[in-house]
Amino acid sequence: MSESTPGVVELADDISALLYGIAGWLSIGFGVLLAGSAVLNLILAGLALSGASAVFAAMMLIVAFVFIALGAFVNPRTRRRLNRRHEPSKFGRVHSVDQRVIRADEGCSERCVGCGCRVEEGLLRRYREEFALAGIPVYTTDVGYNHYCLECATEEVLGTRPDTAAGRRADEYAERELSLERE
Repeated sequence: MSESTPGVVELADDISALLYGIAGWLSIGFGVLLAGSAVLNLILAGLALSGASAVFAAMMLIVAFVFIALGAFVNPRTRRRLNRRHEPSKFGRVHSVDQRVIRADEGCSERCVGCGCRVEEGLLRRYREEFALAGIPVYTTDVGYNHYCLECATEEVLGTRPDTAAGRRADEYAERELSLERE
């Protein structure tokens, strides 16, 4: 397999996301236009509104809602926000933390926040502060990342530090930091 394949796949994913975004916004626009037309029809008809035109306007509003909902669910940005949703009772600032495993083949060059050693594999925690309406994040005010080496992540999750060379190196680093603080 050629080395350019991952780049081509990444380009295809970017183009797909762009096209989904365009389709989503076009669907939302059509739904808003349809809803506006239905409301305008109800306003202009006024009191002389017959039963048939009221049913037609209600059907137009239902179809408009379907187009708006379809556009929102197709749009990748909206989908990401809906995947990060909180409880429906959450309004205002919401703090959240999510985590994922860092694998050795990722080539992470960050330092562990626990012991300071280079993270080759371990844990990545992302914390966010978002403004949410009914649990759905509207915008993100703060994002931060903490990297943990395998030993520190194991210690935090299981409560025990494994006795490995990296663990001993982290202990030596912590002792060195304490000695520097004393001086």
